[in-house]
Order: sequence, then C-alpha cells, then structure tokens
Amino acid sequence: MYDNTVTEEILNQGNTSYVPMKSTEPPNVTERFENFVISTDRVYDMIGKRRAGEVSFEQSEQGDARRQLLHVEKVAIENKRLQKTSETSYIESVSYQLHDIIVEEMSEYLKDVPDVMANVLNLPSNTGELLDALIVRACSVSKLEPIVATIPWMYDELISVVNTARFRRKDSRGRVIVVETLRTALSFLGIENLRLLIPFLIVKRATPQITDPYPLIKQKLASYSTGVAISAQCIAEAAGTHKGHGYMLGMLSNLGRCAVTRLYFRLFDKVQMHLLQECQKDREHKRHDALTKIIPSANHLIALQHAFADTFNADLLDELSLKRLFIAPAMRAVANQRSETTSALSDTATLSETQTPTDVLKSALSQARIYARIRLLHQNKLIEATAANSELLAQRFPAGALATLKNTDIFALPLVKSDIED
Repeated sequence: MYDNTVTEEILNQGNTSYVPMKSTEPPNVTERFENFVISTDRVYDMIGKRRAGEVSFEQSEQGDARRQLLHVEKVAIENKRLQKTSETSYIESVSYQLHDIIVEEMSEYLKDVPDVMANVLNLPSNTGELLDALIVRACSVSKLEPIVATIPWMYDELISVVNTARFRRKDSRGRVIVVETLRTALSFLGIENLRLLIPFLIVKRATPQITDPYPLIKQKLASYSTGVAISAQCIAEAAGTHKGHGYMLGMLSNLGRCAVTRLYFRLFDKVQMHLLQECQKDREHKRHDALTKIIPSANHLIALQHAFADTFNADLLDELSLKRLFIAPAMRAVANQRSETTSALSDTATLSETQTPTDVLKSALSQARIYARIRLLHQNKLIEATAANSELLAQRFPAGALATLKNTDIFALPLVKSDIED
C-alpha cells in the first residue's frame, strides 16, 4: 500500500521543493494553491508580490540606516550572520531527523484505515451505509432516520442547521417552530438538501481544527472542499454522468487531505516530545535547544500530502464498501495517476476518446480541483487572469461546463427551503 522507499524523497522535498522563492519559471496553479492553504504570505514570496503596506528594502528606513553602517559594524554583522547560518544548519539537520520519524510513523499509521477513520477523522463505521442511502432515487426520511440516529454529532449538526433563519418555519399563529427531533429536522430540510449537506458535514467533521502555527488551514480546506464538490457536480452533469456521484466524489476526495493534515500535527507533537525527553535523559543540551526551536514544517506537510493523501483517500472509499455510490474506482484512478506523475506538484485532467463512467468521474474530479484552486487563487489575487485562463483552456472541460461554473458560487452549498418531506 505504502512504499517506505518514498521516505527519503518526502524528506528531500520537505527541505527543498516547496520553499517559496523567486524563480525564472512562475509557480504553477497547484504549487500556488498548496502554499496558499498553509499561508497566503508563502505565495506572496513565491511570486514576488508585496503585502499591503509593505515597502521595498531600498525605500525603508532600515535601508537608509544600513547604508550608513561603518565598516567595523558590517564585519560584526557578517560574523553574526555566519554564526546564525551554522546554527540554522544544525537545526535543519535535527528537523530532518524528526521528520524522518514522522514519515515512517505516518506511513505505518495510514495502513490501518479503520483506525484512522475512527480515531483520526472521527467518522462512524456506518458512513458508507449512510452515503449509499443518500444517493439512491428512493432515498427518504424514513430510510435516513435510523442511520443518522446512530451518529450523535450529525444529529446535533442537523438540528443546528434546521433552526437557522434560512430554514425556520412558523406555525399558524406566526410563532417560530423550534425543531428538536431528528425526524422533524430531516423532514424540514428535505432530501435534496440532505444529499448536499450530509457529505459536507462528514468532511467538516474530519477537517483538522488545530493547525498552529498555520491557523487558517481549516477555513481554506472547508472552502476548497465545497468548491471541488460543486465544480465536480457541474462538470459531471455537463459530461452526461450522474451529478450526485460527481458531487460526492468531489467532496469526499478531501478526506485524505484531512487525514494527513490531522496526523501530521498529531505526530509532530508526539515525536518532538519523545525526542525532547530523550535529550533530557541523555543530557544532549544542544540537540534539546534545537528541538525547542523547530515548528511544524509547511514544506514537509505539502510533501506528505502529495505522497499519501489521494492514496489513503482511495483506501478509505474502498473501506466504506459502497454499494450504490460508484466513486471508489474513480478515486483510485486519480490516486494512481498522481503517484505515477513525474512532477512533484501536478494535477492534470486527461481525456481519452472512449471514456467509461469511471474515466468521466476521474476527469471531472481532476478538472474540478484545478478550477476550484484557480477560483480561490483569483479571489485572493494570487494568480494573473492570463495564467488562469491559459490553465483552464488546457483542461478541456466538457461543453458548457465553464459557462455554468462561471455563473455558480462554488464555495456555498445551494441549499433551498423545501416542502416538508416524509
């Protein structure tokens, strides 16, 4: 399932491949997006863009003062810089050792899919049963209720949603009806809304909440997950396949990313604490000091996502044993394509003349990912219009898909107030 020979490759990528820097070649969409998820400032550094209110070194007071330094002061500063460089090099070597352990442990951990599903993503074992019940035409409140009733956190989420102003109902006297029972909540929300909402809540449950020192990861992942899902739904429909399968695949394809992110921060804390305790025991003061200065690495996190996220996602969908929702083969095809690519960061949709339903869904997911990334980057002014349009044209979207997507808010679920259903 996971080849341990990738360990050195991940560590090398973590140390070099994703470091934001100016280059003769502008960063591609996926490189910008992966760094954007961690921190917008990383993309600013990649593309050489100044932050709001930032001035160049030559225009700053610091620049004026530096030009006035005496020769002796310059020498002293250079010596301090060399000393700091040496210290940084040592810290990097310790960080490499720390991440070597993290990669090995993550590789082993991800092999136990049921355990990751239950104890990392916090998802119940009957998730597959619930998704199958949602996708069939005969889906009804009476069929969903006994399954959802076994998932307390989903009951709480649905009750919270149905009592918002968007779905609020009033009785004959004009008084607001406070929904307290699961059956009433499901009936008020309606099946079509539930087909969108329940997969969203599953991914929301799995999304990492504590990602310091990169606190915005969870918000960006939430937007991205919804963006991919709505985009895949539109693309699948334009391609003539089941739009519900497109939506489900798009949304659930982010569970692997959630798992790797959660595991990384969990393992970082665990391994760092273990190494610190070893240093205290062996009185390795220099190594102990270096370990205290190491923080979670954005570069290593991106490298781990590339190495493990899609493969684990495919394993997870296989574990769900889906009988009505036919998305697992497409996820496996995307994972296999990604693992075979020679580029460190690449996500390109491919088309053949004769496509099976799996091929169509695979292309829809790859195209949806690219489209959602471009929309996010464009919203945050991190990609030029010419570069975005060029990338979109290269994707060969189905006829009419781009026109539909252009007029769709892909980052919001299209929930509507519906009639009460049984």
